[in-house]
Amino acid sequence: MPSVTRAETRGLEAPDPKLESELRVRLNDVESSLEKAVRSDTDFVTEAASYLVAAGGKRFRPLLVILAGHFGDPVDPRLIQGATAIEITHLATLYHDDVIDEADTRRGRPSVNSRWDNTVAILTGDFLFAKASEISSELGTDVTRLLARTIAILSDGQIREVDASGRLDQTEDAYMEIIRRKTATLIATSCRLGGMLSDAAPETIERLDDFGLALGMAFQLSDDIMDVTSTEEELRKEPGQDMREGVYTLPVLYALNGDAEGELASILADGPPSGDRLARALALVRQDGSLGAARAAVTAEVRRATHLAGGLPAGRARDALVHIAEFIAARCGADV
Repeated sequence: MPSVTRAETRGLEAPDPKLESELRVRLNDVESSLEKAVRSDTDFVTEAASYLVAAGGKRFRPLLVILAGHFGDPVDPRLIQGATAIEITHLATLYHDDVIDEADTRRGRPSVNSRWDNTVAILTGDFLFAKASEISSELGTDVTRLLARTIAILSDGQIREVDASGRLDQTEDAYMEIIRRKTATLIATSCRLGGMLSDAAPETIERLDDFGLALGMAFQLSDDIMDVTSTEEELRKEPGQDMREGVYTLPVLYALNGDAEGELASILADGPPSGDRLARALALVRQDGSLGAARAAVTAEVRRATHLAGGLPAGRARDALVHIAEFIAARCGADV
């Protein structure tokens, strides 16, 4: 997904200025915690493990942990630890993703596997998973179990994506299950963890989890659309990266289903496209009604998320969560 700092992500700020100021302070605390958490006794390990931390990012998942914490005690210090563990888990998946995708860049700089090699990237990702587990162990058995289950589910989703790579017969249901596991589950866990660590009411914790799952689905589907429609400047990577890697997302699946003349299927039948083949494939997806259908899928998930948020205790934190859901729809041109 496009990776920019929170300050540069216009529209993501909390609608309440005071809350936004508080969130920035807490996220700065998370940043300091991240820098400490990835350190090792070995300088080279520290350099590799801190490489993506230093590259910045939205810190979207830590933000959700902190926001969900407002449904309990928002200043509980465990929230910073939980947000740190969640972001380290996310970063670990990025190290592994770059090896799988043979990526050259990440967050506007050479990827770890490009900077060093695949072995370093894989082992650094493993190191970060271990660090996240170590932090979770300090937060209790329930948190450790939650994080372990989350890592297992997202790894399952990644394996499913690899298995589906380049296949033109993938169903919409199969793709939705992949992104539920690979992306949405960690976002749901971010929301649940914030509720847990702030001692929110049990029914609120369950509602936060459900909200996070819907938000996570919308988040990934929105990214899928932007990978097709956005410019390289907006994405900070070349558009069509998913297709180039053989990952045929929802807009592509819809385009294939509506491909009466079979041109898109013919292009993709020769393997993941690049160069002129990629440019033509992108043009076909953009011209097809598939983008409208994909945006409708985002709208459905965003509306599900906002409906679920309506069952949370009223206040500025709930308003901020609804605002995030609506922002996700707006960024890809979907209706709210």
